[in-house]
Amino acid sequence: MSCPAFVILAGGKGERLGGQAKQFRNLEGRPVWAWSLETARQLREEGVVGEIVLVLPPTFDASAADCVNYSDVKTTCGGDSRSLSVLAALREARSSSVLFHDAARPFVSVQLCRRLVRAFNGKNAVIPILAENNALKKVCGNEISAVNRDNIFITQTPQLFPREKLTELLERSQCRSFKDEAELWLQNGESLDCVEGEQLNFKITEDGDWQMAQIIAEKTITVRSGVGYDVHPFQPGRRLVLGGVEIPSRMGLAGHSDADAVCHAVADSILSAAGLPDIGTLYPASSAAYKNANSILLLSDALERVRTAGWNPDWISIVVTAQTPKLAPWKDAMIASLERVLGNNTVGITFKSGEGVSPAGSSEALFVWAVSTLKNIKSSFECRS
Repeated sequence: MSCPAFVILAGGKGERLGGQAKQFRNLEGRPVWAWSLETARQLREEGVVGEIVLVLPPTFDASAADCVNYSDVKTTCGGDSRSLSVLAALREARSSSVLFHDAARPFVSVQLCRRLVRAFNGKNAVIPILAENNALKKVCGNEISAVNRDNIFITQTPQLFPREKLTELLERSQCRSFKDEAELWLQNGESLDCVEGEQLNFKITEDGDWQMAQIIAEKTITVRSGVGYDVHPFQPGRRLVLGGVEIPSRMGLAGHSDADAVCHAVADSILSAAGLPDIGTLYPASSAAYKNANSILLLSDALERVRTAGWNPDWISIVVTAQTPKLAPWKDAMIASLERVLGNNTVGITFKSGEGVSPAGSSEALFVWAVSTLKNIKSSFECRS
Protein backbone atom coordinates (compact mmCIF):
# COMPACT_ATOMS: atom_id res chain seq x y z
CA MET A 1 0.00 0.00 0.00
CA SER A 2 1.15 3.55 -0.70
CA CYS A 3 1.51 6.03 2.15
CA PRO A 4 -1.71 7.94 2.89
CA ALA A 5 -2.14 11.63 2.25
CA PHE A 6 -2.53 13.82 5.34
CA VAL A 7 -5.38 16.29 4.82
CA ILE A 8 -5.86 19.27 7.14
CA LEU A 9 -9.50 20.37 6.92
CA ALA A 10 -9.47 24.14 7.46
CA GLY A 11 -12.40 24.99 5.19
CA GLY A 12 -15.02 25.69 7.84
CA LYS A 13 -16.30 29.09 8.90
CA GLY A 14 -15.19 28.63 12.53
CA GLU A 15 -17.66 31.28 13.69
CA ARG A 16 -18.69 29.99 17.10
CA LEU A 17 -15.77 31.64 18.88
CA GLY A 18 -16.43 34.92 17.11
CA GLY A 19 -13.91 37.08 15.28
CA GLN A 20 -11.33 35.41 13.08
CA ALA A 21 -12.04 31.81 12.08
CA LYS A 22 -10.57 29.60 14.80
CA GLN A 23 -8.35 27.57 12.48
CA PHE A 24 -6.52 30.75 11.44
CA ARG A 25 -6.16 32.26 14.90
CA ASN A 26 -2.62 32.79 16.11
CA LEU A 27 -1.67 30.12 18.63
CA GLU A 28 1.79 30.86 20.04
CA GLY A 29 3.24 32.28 16.85
CA ARG A 30 1.45 30.39 14.09
CA PRO A 31 -2.07 29.62 12.90
CA VAL A 32 -3.92 26.81 14.64
CA TRP A 33 -3.92 24.67 11.47
CA ALA A 34 -0.11 24.86 11.24
CA TRP A 35 0.29 22.91 14.48
CA SER A 36 -1.13 19.86 12.72
CA LEU A 37 1.27 20.55 9.85
CA GLU A 38 4.23 19.87 12.16
CA THR A 39 2.82 16.45 12.98
CA ALA A 40 2.18 15.77 9.29
CA ARG A 41 5.72 16.78 8.38
CA GLN A 42 7.26 14.44 10.92
CA LEU A 43 5.06 11.61 9.66
CA ARG A 44 6.21 12.35 6.13
CA GLU A 45 9.86 12.35 7.21
CA GLU A 46 9.30 8.91 8.74
CA GLY A 47 7.60 7.62 5.59
CA VAL A 48 4.25 7.15 7.35
CA VAL A 49 2.41 9.64 5.11
CA GLY A 50 3.14 11.00 1.66
CA GLU A 51 1.62 14.28 0.53
CA ILE A 52 0.10 16.99 2.72
CA VAL A 53 -3.07 18.80 1.62
CA LEU A 54 -4.58 21.92 3.23
CA VAL A 55 -8.26 22.60 2.51
CA LEU A 56 -9.15 26.30 2.73
CA PRO A 57 -12.54 28.06 2.87
CA PRO A 58 -14.14 28.57 -0.57
CA THR A 59 -13.64 32.36 -0.53
CA PHE A 60 -10.21 32.27 1.11
CA ASP A 61 -7.40 34.24 -0.54
CA ALA A 62 -4.44 31.87 -0.18
CA SER A 63 -2.08 34.39 -1.78
CA ALA A 64 -2.72 36.80 1.10
CA ALA A 65 -2.25 34.16 3.79
CA ASP A 66 0.71 32.80 5.66
CA CYS A 67 0.12 29.34 4.19
CA VAL A 68 1.43 30.52 0.82
CA ASN A 69 4.93 30.31 2.31
CA TYR A 70 4.66 26.54 2.81
CA SER A 71 5.77 25.14 -0.55
CA ASP A 72 5.56 21.53 0.64
CA VAL A 73 1.80 21.81 1.23
CA LYS A 74 -0.82 21.43 -1.49
CA THR A 75 -3.75 23.81 -1.06
CA THR A 76 -7.28 23.55 -2.39
CA CYS A 77 -10.51 25.40 -1.66
CA GLY A 78 -13.35 23.47 -0.08
CA GLY A 79 -17.08 23.97 -0.35
CA ASP A 80 -19.98 25.23 1.73
CA SER A 81 -20.23 21.92 3.60
CA ARG A 82 -17.77 19.52 5.17
CA SER A 83 -18.55 16.86 2.58
CA LEU A 84 -17.72 19.24 -0.29
CA SER A 85 -14.44 20.15 1.40
CA VAL A 86 -13.60 16.47 1.81
CA LEU A 87 -14.41 15.87 -1.85
CA ALA A 88 -12.10 18.71 -2.86
CA ALA A 89 -9.29 17.11 -0.85
CA LEU A 90 -9.96 13.67 -2.34
CA ARG A 91 -9.66 15.14 -5.84
CA GLU A 92 -6.44 16.97 -4.95
CA ALA A 93 -4.75 13.98 -3.27
CA ARG A 94 -3.03 11.28 -5.28
CA SER A 95 -2.48 8.67 -2.58
CA SER A 96 -4.68 5.57 -2.43
CA SER A 97 -5.72 6.42 1.15
CA VAL A 98 -6.30 9.65 3.04
CA LEU A 99 -6.05 10.75 6.68
CA PHE A 100 -8.60 13.52 7.31
CA HIS A 101 -7.85 15.78 10.26
CA ASP A 102 -9.77 18.76 11.64
CA ALA A 103 -7.58 21.88 11.63
CA ALA A 104 -9.17 22.89 14.96
CA ARG A 105 -7.46 19.94 16.71
CA PRO A 106 -3.91 21.33 17.01
CA PHE A 107 -2.47 18.75 19.41
CA VAL A 108 -2.72 15.55 17.36
CA SER A 109 0.30 13.33 17.98
CA VAL A 110 2.52 11.33 15.68
CA GLN A 111 1.81 8.23 17.77
CA LEU A 112 -1.95 8.43 17.20
CA CYS A 113 -1.45 8.65 13.46
CA ARG A 114 0.91 5.67 13.52
CA ARG A 115 -1.75 3.61 15.32
CA LEU A 116 -4.32 4.49 12.66
CA VAL A 117 -2.00 3.52 9.80
CA ARG A 118 -1.06 0.21 11.46
CA ALA A 119 -4.77 -0.70 11.78
CA PHE A 120 -5.48 0.07 8.11
CA ASN A 121 -5.64 -2.88 5.68
CA GLY A 122 -6.38 -0.96 2.48
CA LYS A 123 -10.14 -1.57 2.47
CA ASN A 124 -11.39 -0.66 5.93
CA ALA A 125 -11.65 2.76 7.54
CA VAL A 126 -10.01 3.50 10.90
CA ILE A 127 -10.99 6.19 13.41
CA PRO A 128 -9.75 7.22 16.89
CA ILE A 129 -12.29 7.02 19.72
CA LEU A 130 -12.37 7.86 23.43
CA ALA A 131 -14.71 6.45 26.06
CA GLU A 132 -17.18 9.01 27.41
CA ASN A 133 -16.36 9.38 31.11
CA ASN A 134 -18.85 12.12 32.00
CA ALA A 135 -22.25 11.46 33.50
CA LEU A 136 -24.80 12.05 30.72
CA LYS A 137 -28.29 13.53 30.85
CA LYS A 138 -30.95 13.97 28.19
CA VAL A 139 -32.99 17.17 28.37
CA CYS A 140 -36.34 17.34 26.56
CA GLY A 141 -38.24 20.49 27.47
CA ASN A 142 -38.69 20.34 31.25
CA GLU A 143 -37.86 16.64 31.49
CA ILE A 144 -34.36 15.47 32.40
CA SER A 145 -33.40 11.81 32.26
CA ALA A 146 -30.18 9.88 32.77
CA VAL A 147 -28.38 8.36 29.81
CA ASN A 148 -26.33 5.20 30.12
CA ARG A 149 -22.78 6.03 29.07
CA ASP A 150 -21.70 2.41 28.72
CA ASN A 151 -20.45 1.73 25.19
CA ILE A 152 -20.64 5.43 24.33
CA PHE A 153 -17.50 6.83 22.68
CA ILE A 154 -16.31 10.20 21.40
CA THR A 155 -15.01 10.25 17.84
CA GLN A 156 -11.88 12.22 16.97
CA THR A 157 -9.76 12.84 13.91
CA PRO A 158 -7.62 11.98 11.96
CA GLN A 159 -9.83 9.41 10.24
CA LEU A 160 -8.30 7.11 7.63
CA PHE A 161 -10.17 5.99 4.50
CA PRO A 162 -9.49 4.39 1.12
CA ARG A 163 -9.59 7.34 -1.26
CA GLU A 164 -11.54 5.83 -4.18
CA LYS A 165 -14.25 4.22 -2.03
CA LEU A 166 -14.88 7.32 0.06
CA THR A 167 -15.00 9.44 -3.10
CA GLU A 168 -17.62 7.10 -4.56
CA LEU A 169 -19.77 7.26 -1.42
CA LEU A 170 -19.61 11.05 -1.23
CA GLU A 171 -20.39 11.58 -4.90
CA ARG A 172 -23.50 9.43 -4.82
CA SER A 173 -24.73 10.56 -1.40
CA GLN A 174 -27.80 12.80 -1.38
CA CYS A 175 -27.24 13.74 2.27
CA ARG A 176 -24.68 16.39 3.20
CA SER A 177 -25.53 16.65 6.90
CA PHE A 178 -23.45 13.84 8.42
CA LYS A 179 -21.14 14.86 11.25
CA ASP A 180 -18.06 13.06 9.93
CA GLU A 181 -17.05 10.70 7.15
CA ALA A 182 -17.27 7.67 9.46
CA GLU A 183 -21.01 8.28 9.77
CA LEU A 184 -21.45 8.06 6.00
CA TRP A 185 -19.13 5.05 5.90
CA LEU A 186 -21.26 3.16 8.42
CA GLN A 187 -24.53 4.13 6.72
CA ASN A 188 -23.27 2.31 3.65
CA GLY A 189 -22.34 -0.87 5.53
CA GLU A 190 -18.59 -0.49 5.13
CA SER A 191 -16.03 -1.95 7.53
CA LEU A 192 -14.96 0.45 10.27
CA ASP A 193 -12.22 -0.17 12.84
CA CYS A 194 -11.01 1.99 15.69
CA VAL A 195 -7.97 2.79 17.79
CA GLU A 196 -7.69 4.57 21.11
CA GLY A 197 -7.79 8.35 20.80
CA GLU A 198 -6.09 10.94 23.00
CA GLN A 199 -7.43 13.38 25.58
CA LEU A 200 -5.20 16.21 24.33
CA ASN A 201 -6.51 15.77 20.80
CA PHE A 202 -9.56 17.92 21.59
CA LYS A 203 -11.32 20.23 19.16
CA ILE A 204 -11.32 23.99 19.71
CA THR A 205 -15.00 24.90 19.62
CA GLU A 206 -15.93 27.07 22.60
CA ASP A 207 -14.04 29.85 24.38
CA GLY A 208 -12.98 27.45 27.13
CA ASP A 209 -11.34 25.20 24.52
CA TRP A 210 -9.42 28.17 23.16
CA GLN A 211 -8.20 29.14 26.62
CA MET A 212 -7.07 25.56 27.27
CA ALA A 213 -5.28 25.43 23.91
CA GLN A 214 -3.38 28.61 24.77
CA ILE A 215 -2.27 27.17 28.11
CA ILE A 216 -1.09 23.91 26.53
CA ALA A 217 0.62 25.65 23.61
CA GLU A 218 2.54 27.98 25.90
CA LYS A 219 3.95 25.03 27.81
CA THR A 220 5.11 23.22 24.65
CA ILE A 221 7.03 26.06 23.02
CA THR A 222 10.82 26.04 22.75
CA VAL A 223 12.42 29.44 22.15
CA ARG A 224 15.80 30.11 20.55
CA SER A 225 17.64 33.27 19.56
CA GLY A 226 20.11 33.81 16.75
CA VAL A 227 22.41 36.67 15.76
CA GLY A 228 23.19 37.74 12.21
CA TYR A 229 25.75 40.31 11.05
CA ASP A 230 26.74 41.72 7.67
CA VAL A 231 28.89 44.51 6.29
CA HIS A 232 29.26 45.74 2.72
CA PRO A 233 31.43 48.56 1.37
CA PHE A 234 29.80 51.32 -0.65
CA GLN A 235 30.51 51.33 -4.37
CA PRO A 236 29.57 53.92 -7.01
CA GLY A 237 27.31 52.74 -9.81
CA ARG A 238 25.58 50.06 -7.73
CA ARG A 239 21.91 49.99 -6.65
CA LEU A 240 21.29 50.41 -2.93
CA VAL A 241 18.86 47.70 -1.83
CA LEU A 242 18.02 47.19 1.83
CA GLY A 243 15.31 44.89 3.16
CA GLY A 244 14.10 44.31 -0.40
CA VAL A 245 13.56 48.05 -0.98
CA GLU A 246 15.57 50.04 -3.54
CA ILE A 247 16.67 53.34 -2.02
CA PRO A 248 17.75 56.32 -4.16
CA SER A 249 21.46 56.85 -3.60
CA ARG A 250 24.53 57.85 -5.59
CA MET A 251 26.24 54.75 -4.21
CA GLY A 252 25.13 51.19 -3.64
CA LEU A 253 26.76 48.30 -1.82
CA ALA A 254 29.39 46.07 -3.35
CA GLY A 255 28.68 42.37 -3.36
CA HIS A 256 28.14 39.21 -5.43
CA SER A 257 24.36 39.35 -5.06
CA ASP A 258 22.37 42.59 -4.84
CA ALA A 259 24.31 43.13 -1.56
CA ASP A 260 21.15 43.59 0.52
CA ALA A 261 22.91 43.56 3.87
CA VAL A 262 19.64 43.70 5.82
CA CYS A 263 18.29 40.53 4.19
CA HIS A 264 21.66 38.84 4.65
CA ALA A 265 21.86 39.63 8.36
CA VAL A 266 18.25 38.59 8.96
CA ALA A 267 18.74 35.33 7.02
CA ASP A 268 21.85 34.49 9.03
CA SER A 269 20.07 35.26 12.30
CA ILE A 270 17.13 32.91 11.63
CA LEU A 271 19.37 30.19 10.20
CA SER A 272 21.64 30.45 13.25
CA ALA A 273 18.72 30.15 15.67
CA ALA A 274 17.45 27.08 13.82
CA GLY A 275 20.91 25.47 13.88
CA LEU A 276 21.24 25.55 10.08
CA PRO A 277 24.22 26.54 7.87
CA ASP A 278 24.83 30.24 7.22
CA ILE A 279 24.14 32.06 3.96
CA GLY A 280 27.78 31.85 2.88
CA THR A 281 27.43 28.09 2.87
CA LEU A 282 23.93 27.91 1.39
CA TYR A 283 24.33 30.67 -1.22
CA PRO A 284 28.10 30.96 -1.82
CA ALA A 285 29.59 34.00 -3.57
CA SER A 286 31.65 31.56 -5.61
CA SER A 287 28.48 30.32 -7.36
CA ALA A 288 27.38 32.02 -10.58
CA ALA A 289 23.79 31.11 -9.65
CA TYR A 290 23.77 33.89 -7.06
CA LYS A 291 25.36 36.62 -9.19
CA ASN A 292 23.18 39.74 -8.67
CA ALA A 293 20.63 37.53 -6.87
CA ASN A 294 17.58 39.14 -5.29
CA SER A 295 18.31 38.75 -1.58
CA ILE A 296 14.66 38.95 -0.56
CA LEU A 297 14.24 35.67 -2.45
CA LEU A 298 17.26 34.20 -0.64
CA LEU A 299 15.66 35.25 2.66
CA SER A 300 12.42 33.55 1.61
CA ASP A 301 14.34 30.37 0.85
CA ALA A 302 16.16 30.57 4.19
CA LEU A 303 12.82 30.98 5.98
CA GLU A 304 11.44 27.92 4.22
CA ARG A 305 14.44 25.91 5.46
CA VAL A 306 13.88 27.23 8.97
CA ARG A 307 10.19 26.34 8.90
CA THR A 308 10.91 22.89 7.51
CA ALA A 309 13.16 22.40 10.53
CA GLY A 310 10.14 23.18 12.72
CA TRP A 311 10.88 26.81 13.65
CA ASN A 312 8.92 30.00 13.11
CA PRO A 313 10.01 33.65 13.55
CA ASP A 314 8.47 35.41 16.53
CA TRP A 315 10.42 38.68 16.45
CA ILE A 316 13.43 40.06 14.56
CA SER A 317 15.24 43.19 15.73
CA ILE A 318 17.50 44.89 13.19
CA VAL A 319 20.08 47.67 13.63
CA VAL A 320 21.48 49.39 10.53
CA THR A 321 24.50 51.69 10.89
CA ALA A 322 25.38 54.10 8.08
CA GLN A 323 26.32 57.77 7.76
CA THR A 324 24.60 58.29 4.43
CA PRO A 325 22.04 58.14 2.96
CA LYS A 326 19.44 58.90 5.62
CA LEU A 327 17.43 55.70 5.89
CA ALA A 328 14.66 56.59 8.37
CA PRO A 329 12.19 57.67 5.63
CA TRP A 330 12.38 54.12 4.25
CA LYS A 331 11.72 52.35 7.52
CA ASP A 332 8.04 51.54 6.93
CA ALA A 333 8.69 50.30 3.39
CA MET A 334 11.51 48.04 4.58
CA ILE A 335 9.41 46.60 7.40
CA ALA A 336 6.51 45.96 5.01
CA SER A 337 8.84 44.27 2.52
CA LEU A 338 10.41 42.02 5.15
CA GLU A 339 7.07 41.13 6.78
CA ARG A 340 5.67 40.00 3.43
CA VAL A 341 8.21 37.20 3.77
CA LEU A 342 8.53 36.75 7.52
CA GLY A 343 4.93 37.35 8.60
CA ASN A 344 3.03 40.26 10.09
CA ASN A 345 4.29 42.01 13.24
CA THR A 346 7.65 40.26 13.27
CA VAL A 347 10.15 43.02 12.41
CA GLY A 348 11.61 46.06 14.17
CA ILE A 349 14.32 48.27 12.63
CA THR A 350 16.57 50.88 14.23
CA PHE A 351 18.88 53.18 12.24
CA LYS A 352 22.13 54.52 13.64
CA SER A 353 24.56 57.09 12.30
CA GLY A 354 28.24 56.33 12.09
CA GLU A 355 28.83 59.55 14.08
CA GLY A 356 31.77 60.36 11.84
CA VAL A 357 33.71 57.33 13.06
CA SER A 358 35.22 55.16 10.29
CA PRO A 359 34.33 53.20 8.29
CA ALA A 360 30.56 53.70 8.78
CA GLY A 361 31.03 57.32 9.77
CA SER A 362 33.04 58.09 6.66
CA SER A 363 30.45 56.44 4.39
CA GLU A 364 32.88 53.70 3.41
CA ALA A 365 30.58 50.86 4.47
CA LEU A 366 27.19 49.91 5.90
CA PHE A 367 26.80 47.58 8.88
CA VAL A 368 23.76 45.50 9.91
CA TRP A 369 23.06 43.45 13.02
CA ALA A 370 19.96 41.27 13.41
CA VAL A 371 18.74 39.31 16.42
CA SER A 372 15.96 36.78 15.83
CA THR A 373 13.73 34.94 18.25
CA LEU A 374 12.25 31.70 16.91
CA LYS A 375 9.65 29.41 18.40
CA ASN A 376 9.43 25.67 17.85
CA ILE A 377 6.27 23.60 18.29
CA LYS A 378 7.88 20.20 17.85
CA SER A 379 6.91 19.59 21.41
CA SER A 380 6.28 16.76 23.81
CA PHE A 381 3.59 15.53 21.40
CA GLU A 382 6.41 13.72 19.57
CA CYS A 383 7.31 11.84 22.73
CA ARG A 384 3.92 10.70 23.95
CA SER A 385 3.24 7.00 23.70
